[in-house]
Amino acid sequence: MGNRWTPKWKKTEIDVDGKKYEVCYDEVTRLYACPMCSPVCLNGGVPDHGSYFFHQADLVKHIKAHKYSLWTKMRPSEVEEEEEEEESEED
Repeated sequence: MGNRWTPKWKKTEIDVDGKKYEVCYDEVTRLYACPMCSPVCLNGGVPDHGSYFFHQADLVKHIKAHKYSLWTKMRPSEVEEEEEEEESEED
């Protein structure tokens, strides 16, 4: 028995705000893969990393979140607020 996941991908289409997306659905684990995070699955490959969801609704929310890419951006406003608070405490 191997410790590697061998997905059996099936391409399926979902609607996100009127736009069609071709996504991957693994018939073994019943997981949906984000086609933007792991495009390898669309060709039947095994992604090294990606975002996976049990429910289509969660995948739709995730695809909508790609517009903002919140997980890749730093939040400088929070850092600045913390620094300002520290400076005012020192005074």
